Amino acid sequence: MRTALQGLNERRTAFTAVFWTYGTYRKAGTAGRTVLLRDLRGPDGRPLADHIWINYTAGFDAAGTLRQGDVVQFTATVGEYVRGYLGPRIEDRLARPVRIDYRLKYPRNVRRIAEAEVSP
Repeated sequence: MRTALQGLNERRTAFTAVFWTYGTYRKAGTAGRTVLLRDLRGPDGRPLADHIWINYTAGFDAAGTLRQGDVVQFTATVGEYVRGYLGPRIEDRLARPVRIDYRLKYPRNVRRIAEAEVSP
Protein backbone atom coordinates (compact mmCIF):
# COMPACT_ATOMS: atom_id res chain seq x y z
CA MET A 1 0.00 0.00 0.00
CA ARG A 2 1.18 3.49 -0.81
CA THR A 3 0.63 5.08 2.61
CA ALA A 4 3.03 7.95 1.85
CA LEU A 5 0.46 9.22 -0.67
CA GLN A 6 -2.34 9.20 1.91
CA GLY A 7 -1.58 12.72 3.16
CA LEU A 8 -1.85 14.07 -0.40
CA ASN A 9 -5.28 12.54 -1.09
CA GLU A 10 -7.39 14.65 -3.49
CA ARG A 11 -4.57 17.20 -3.91
CA ARG A 12 -2.85 18.08 -7.18
CA THR A 13 0.89 17.81 -6.62
CA ALA A 14 4.13 17.85 -8.58
CA PHE A 15 6.04 14.56 -8.82
CA THR A 16 9.24 13.20 -10.30
CA ALA A 17 9.81 9.58 -11.24
CA VAL A 18 11.90 7.29 -13.41
CA PHE A 19 10.10 6.03 -16.52
CA TRP A 20 10.31 2.25 -16.80
CA THR A 21 7.97 0.91 -19.51
CA TYR A 22 4.70 1.30 -21.38
CA GLY A 23 1.83 -1.10 -20.79
CA THR A 24 -1.75 -1.80 -21.78
CA TYR A 25 -4.98 -2.75 -20.05
CA ARG A 26 -8.38 -4.08 -21.05
CA LYS A 27 -11.36 -3.44 -18.83
CA ALA A 28 -15.09 -3.63 -19.54
CA GLY A 29 -14.54 -3.91 -23.28
CA THR A 30 -12.21 -0.90 -23.57
CA ALA A 31 -8.48 -0.89 -23.99
CA GLY A 32 -5.96 1.72 -22.92
CA ARG A 33 -2.30 2.45 -22.44
CA THR A 34 -0.44 2.83 -19.17
CA VAL A 35 2.98 3.91 -17.98
CA LEU A 36 5.06 2.23 -15.26
CA LEU A 37 7.03 4.72 -13.19
CA ARG A 38 9.58 3.80 -10.53
CA ASP A 39 11.03 5.74 -7.62
CA LEU A 40 8.12 8.19 -7.32
CA ARG A 41 9.09 11.30 -5.37
CA GLY A 42 7.23 14.37 -4.17
CA PRO A 43 8.16 18.02 -4.73
CA ASP A 44 10.52 17.93 -1.74
CA GLY A 45 12.37 14.88 -3.09
CA ARG A 46 10.91 12.55 -0.46
CA PRO A 47 10.26 9.00 -1.76
CA LEU A 48 6.53 8.23 -1.99
CA ALA A 49 6.34 4.87 -3.79
CA ASP A 50 8.76 2.36 -5.28
CA HIS A 51 6.56 2.03 -8.39
CA ILE A 52 3.19 3.13 -9.74
CA TRP A 53 1.14 2.47 -12.88
CA ILE A 54 -0.69 5.49 -14.31
CA ASN A 55 -2.72 6.11 -17.44
CA TYR A 56 -0.93 7.20 -20.59
CA THR A 57 -2.37 10.65 -21.34
CA ALA A 58 -1.80 13.39 -23.89
CA GLY A 59 0.81 14.81 -21.54
CA PHE A 60 2.98 11.71 -22.00
CA ASP A 61 2.35 11.85 -25.72
CA ALA A 62 3.59 15.46 -25.84
CA ALA A 63 6.74 14.51 -23.90
CA GLY A 64 7.79 12.26 -26.79
CA THR A 65 8.96 8.67 -26.73
CA LEU A 66 10.46 7.90 -23.35
CA ARG A 67 13.24 5.39 -22.76
CA GLN A 68 13.74 3.24 -19.71
CA GLY A 69 15.63 5.32 -17.15
CA ASP A 70 14.41 8.76 -18.29
CA VAL A 71 13.46 10.99 -15.36
CA VAL A 72 10.11 12.73 -15.81
CA GLN A 73 8.40 15.51 -13.93
CA PHE A 74 4.61 15.96 -13.94
CA THR A 75 1.61 17.02 -11.90
CA ALA A 76 -1.18 14.65 -10.89
CA THR A 77 -4.03 14.31 -8.43
CA VAL A 78 -3.79 11.65 -5.72
CA GLY A 79 -6.93 9.54 -5.32
CA GLU A 80 -7.91 6.56 -3.23
CA TYR A 81 -9.45 3.33 -4.48
CA VAL A 82 -10.52 -0.03 -3.13
CA ARG A 83 -8.05 -2.80 -3.86
CA GLY A 84 -8.56 -6.53 -3.42
CA TYR A 85 -10.94 -9.30 -4.38
CA LEU A 86 -14.66 -8.60 -3.90
CA GLY A 87 -16.03 -11.79 -5.50
CA PRO A 88 -17.73 -14.83 -3.98
CA ARG A 89 -14.71 -17.20 -3.65
CA ILE A 90 -13.58 -17.32 -0.02
CA GLU A 91 -10.04 -18.54 -0.88
CA ASP A 92 -9.49 -15.53 -3.13
CA ARG A 93 -10.89 -13.14 -0.53
CA LEU A 94 -8.37 -14.45 1.99
CA ALA A 95 -5.51 -14.27 -0.51
CA ARG A 96 -6.37 -10.73 -1.68
CA PRO A 97 -8.15 -8.89 1.15
CA VAL A 98 -9.98 -5.63 0.47
CA ARG A 99 -8.12 -2.46 1.49
CA ILE A 100 -7.72 1.19 0.54
CA ASP A 101 -4.79 2.13 -1.69
CA TYR A 102 -3.73 5.32 -3.45
CA ARG A 103 -3.15 6.11 -7.11
CA LEU A 104 -2.26 9.06 -9.34
CA LYS A 105 -4.87 10.34 -11.74
CA TYR A 106 -5.04 13.08 -14.37
CA PRO A 107 -1.27 13.39 -15.04
CA ARG A 108 -0.49 16.70 -16.79
CA ASN A 109 2.50 18.86 -17.73
CA VAL A 110 4.75 15.86 -18.32
CA ARG A 111 8.30 16.70 -19.26
CA ARG A 112 11.57 14.80 -19.39
CA ILE A 113 14.10 16.39 -17.03
CA ALA A 114 16.93 13.87 -17.45
CA GLU A 115 17.66 11.30 -20.13
CA ALA A 116 18.60 7.71 -19.47
CA GLU A 117 22.29 6.95 -19.45
CA VAL A 118 23.22 4.89 -22.48
CA SER A 119 25.70 2.14 -21.66
CA PRO A 120 28.27 1.31 -24.37
